[in-house]
Amino acid sequence: MSELRTYQPSFTAGELSPALAARVDLAKYGSGLKTAINVFVHPHGGASNRAGTEFIREVKTSANNGRLIPFQFNTEQSYILEFGNLYFRVFRNGGVVLSGGVPYEVVTPYAHADVGDIVVIQEADVMYAFHPSYPVQKIKRLADNNWTIAAVTFAPTMTAPAISSITTGGATQPATTLYRYKVSAISDATGEESLPSALGSISGDLTVSGAYIRVGWGAVAGASRYIVYKESNGIYGYIGGTEGLTFDDRNITADVSDTPQTARNPFVGIGNYPRCGTFIEQRLALASTKNDPQAIWMSQSANYENFGFSTPSKASDAVTFRIKARQVNEVRSLLALRGMMVLTSGAEWIVSGGSNSDAITPTSIKIDNQGYRGSAKVQPIVVGNTVLFAQRNGGVVRDFSFELQADSFVGRDLTILARHLFENKEIKAWAYSQAPYSIAWVILNDGSLVSLTYLREHEVWAWTRHESGPSNDAVFEDVVVIGEGSEDVPYFLVKRTIGGVSKRYIERLHTRVFATISDAFFLDCGLTYVGSPVTKITGLDHLSGQTVVALADGNVVRNLTVGAVTGGIGVMLPNAASKVHIGLPMMSSLETLGLDLGQVQGLGTVQGRQKSVSEVTLRVQDTRGIFLGPYDGDRDSRHLVEYKQRSTEAWNEAIAMYTGDIRITPQWDWNTAGSMWVKQFDPLPMTILAIMPDVTVGR
Repeated sequence: MSELRTYQPSFTAGELSPALAARVDLAKYGSGLKTAINVFVHPHGGASNRAGTEFIREVKTSANNGRLIPFQFNTEQSYILEFGNLYFRVFRNGGVVLSGGVPYEVVTPYAHADVGDIVVIQEADVMYAFHPSYPVQKIKRLADNNWTIAAVTFAPTMTAPAISSITTGGATQPATTLYRYKVSAISDATGEESLPSALGSISGDLTVSGAYIRVGWGAVAGASRYIVYKESNGIYGYIGGTEGLTFDDRNITADVSDTPQTARNPFVGIGNYPRCGTFIEQRLALASTKNDPQAIWMSQSANYENFGFSTPSKASDAVTFRIKARQVNEVRSLLALRGMMVLTSGAEWIVSGGSNSDAITPTSIKIDNQGYRGSAKVQPIVVGNTVLFAQRNGGVVRDFSFELQADSFVGRDLTILARHLFENKEIKAWAYSQAPYSIAWVILNDGSLVSLTYLREHEVWAWTRHESGPSNDAVFEDVVVIGEGSEDVPYFLVKRTIGGVSKRYIERLHTRVFATISDAFFLDCGLTYVGSPVTKITGLDHLSGQTVVALADGNVVRNLTVGAVTGGIGVMLPNAASKVHIGLPMMSSLETLGLDLGQVQGLGTVQGRQKSVSEVTLRVQDTRGIFLGPYDGDRDSRHLVEYKQRSTEAWNEAIAMYTGDIRITPQWDWNTAGSMWVKQFDPLPMTILAIMPDVTVGR
């Protein structure tokens, strides 16, 4: 027999698929895990149990589908919109916005069965919402409790002037020629040009020396100047502009290369509503209706709701084109990235103005294919200058970034090492939290939750999975992330069974930053009491009948049942406490992969050989209350050994967190794997930086 010490200093490969159990040749095997539940991997390599979720509020009607949509004006003003059946509610800083003492609501056209397919884009206080079965809606925030939603008309906002008079002057003119004119107004605020007025005409002869025709019109509110067009061979061309309300035509030749715009709204009627959009080069781009799934429309430059055009076209006119390919694949996402990235159900494209233009215009459109993977309907995530998108089939997540050598966007399958998490599943919703840990939170269509720690520049992508509720009965349905303070905070829509009834709750992931053990929050659907010491905690109606756990002034209190107490629904603590976190228990688990020591002198490979781990050294950070053993089990299992951590604390004082190396002697056992479980059963922090087992290998 040989006695050896192994060392795993990183977990940056995350949980690996069971199909990779024999791939000890992979570089990521040495930093992988066999099991990672309710933990996340730090970009620097360590693994921590995730923080718990705070209960925010039950949705308006738990029997109906719901949807969470983020609305972020800046880091200080961020909101969550709860969409349900024909309404949305507003949440800010972890609470619902009230009006008159009740939740503030806005009436919407969306049925609850359709809210899952809403796609939104936002600029400042305005958000556009797209759905292929509904007209485009514009949501505006005026105050915390003052929001509007209305269908977009897609027409110039400026009113066209009305010609009030046309007269001849300067010389007597024989009525030999009929002169026709139109006038448009220019907005002082946006520079947008209105549609032209109705034509005005008069007979005269401007070839007579000194003759002119004076065109007059009424003032238009908000106009800074006016443009006058004259008809020439059936086409109206530019002859001048003025800030006044009259214009004299002294036989000016019409410039028919500069014509008034023609109104167009391609989004009228059932089957003509776009499913997605983006802002690109000062334009609003919309794509993919039921009747025209490959089409893309871009508004006039700087006029998002104007899709008008001129003949001949101007560079600022609206743009329309289609992604022509071998198959009719619907456009599913648009992104502003090195031009406009277009993700369809069958391929990926980049649209630009080409080498002869800095921007996309009606006459400068270049469409380059970037691959034929195909995208799912869930909208992509942008991480820096890299796009993460869900592939159409197979639950595959790919990253997509530009590489100069290939002069194209290329990417990797980020799920190849953790395929077991995605088999026969699809991504339903996801959101990216950049700070503090660079994690994408991903909800699958079976209600499970997984997370991806992603840092491309350091080749870090690590998947872990998350469970919640008794027997993992929580169903995750949606996730969004908004910035609050110095962190990007995930909010979840979770369906839980409470007293035999399905409830849909909005829950927020608690921060994992805390100064003392009493501030640690590692329980789900929880609430916090802070005040004078008490033994009775009420206000737990949302967990009625549930078995919960509490952290009371840093001490763990297990096996509490929420029920009727004096003053409401709650629990009784055995000892009074002034800071109490109460919620559903959350268990966190790590299991290492089978040990591999490479080629051992005199033994060769240790794969398949009997192994026994006599002692394990864990390098931990801010950790308290962990169990370790060769097999899984509950806290009373004979296979798991608890690390007894109390040292200098008084008997009634909360045990402090520990940073450093701890040694645990696991249950004696021989097996061929040599793997170890590290578990946290209590609402306490756990961060494992390295695992160092002492192993004896049998011949």
